[in-house]
Amino acid sequence: MNRPGSLSRRLALMTSAGFVAIWLLAGLATALVLRHEQEELLDLQLRETARVFLPVLVERWAADGAAAALPPASSNPDEALVYLLVDPAGRILLRSPSAAGAVLPEGPPRPGHVRTETHAFYVTEPDAEGLAAIYGDPLHERRDAYRESLLAFLLPMLALLPLAYVLVGRIAQAALGPLNRLRGEIEARGDGRLDPIDAAGQPQELRAITATTNGLMMRLGQALDGERAFATNAAHELRTPVAVALAQTQRLRAEAIGPALDRIDRIEAALTRMSRLVERLLQLARADAGLGAGPRPHDLRALLDHVLDDIRRNAARAERLRVTLPDGPVLSPIDPDAFAILAGNLVDNAVQHSPEGSPVTVALSGDGCLVVSNEGPPLDRQQLARLIRRFQRANRSTQGFGLGLHIADTIARQSGGSLTLHSPATGREAGFEARFNAPRSLASGTR
Repeated sequence: MNRPGSLSRRLALMTSAGFVAIWLLAGLATALVLRHEQEELLDLQLRETARVFLPVLVERWAADGAAAALPPASSNPDEALVYLLVDPAGRILLRSPSAAGAVLPEGPPRPGHVRTETHAFYVTEPDAEGLAAIYGDPLHERRDAYRESLLAFLLPMLALLPLAYVLVGRIAQAALGPLNRLRGEIEARGDGRLDPIDAAGQPQELRAITATTNGLMMRLGQALDGERAFATNAAHELRTPVAVALAQTQRLRAEAIGPALDRIDRIEAALTRMSRLVERLLQLARADAGLGAGPRPHDLRALLDHVLDDIRRNAARAERLRVTLPDGPVLSPIDPDAFAILAGNLVDNAVQHSPEGSPVTVALSGDGCLVVSNEGPPLDRQQLARLIRRFQRANRSTQGFGLGLHIADTIARQSGGSLTLHSPATGREAGFEARFNAPRSLASGTR
């Protein structure tokens, strides 16, 4: 069954509670009807038996005589047959052995049903000689018969209640199947997928929910498209002016002398940072647009070589890299640009946020696992979880924009792979490690 709190479980519980209420009402009604009908039937049998038994008792009394009219009494009142032959004054002429242990009717015989503390009796009409038969059965036998009949009816129904709960739960799960499918469709949507949900085949109650959800996603998609278009256009518009300004600053720096050099260096550093921000915004726009999966497998080893070549152009960074690559190609169905952006951000993040001069390890395994690790103080779980959000950094004192790991995580998810962050790094007491597991390649069977 589903976990507690689920709609199908709630429906099963409420329906089963209804069954229990109906079962209780049916049991009460059955108990009342059964008791009435059983008493009526037993009284009828008692009357007919007494009428038939009267001539037999008269004949026996006449044959045995008055001396034999009182046989030895038995103290056992549980025998089913209790009979008496009485005269018009109520004197007992003949009785069964069990009559001595029963509470008998008192006074002259009056035709009809009579109940005492122990038995239910029927007194017959007197015959031509004025003799009457009193015939009775124990009340406890009637109660036992009633109880056994009632339990024989109720217990099988009681045993059916757990089965009804399970059956209703299964039926509820099947009936709520369209709702679960709708939940899955909504869950599959995200900032990279906002296409409308197909309402064909849905129950009428869910179509209104689907239409409302589609309208919400359409408005959300329009808002996201506007945001992405603004970020992309702004980044494109800024890219060229920033590049021109940086080039002019570098040229001015070559010609300047004296105290102006310090101010030019600061301007150059600010323009370089702005250039990197523009580049990150362009990457973010591409990642938000759904960049990730590729139409065919590509060699991650060759792509990583190109990414590292760009980084090695900076001599200081090149000396810090510790690269481990497999001997053969590593195929994965990921977009080449997406992997280049992902790997470049991971390496750039490791170089930028590790102590100056400390090594940065880059390792690609044959199964498509890219591991980038660096030195530094360990981070707690909350800090690691915050790093993949937009514009979030481990602490405010670090340089950067808080976009690199967010872009890498977005691309990893959209490509079908996964990005996990670890601190301390594997096998160390400190440091930071980013591990990207590339999507499987159906063509090669590798990762």
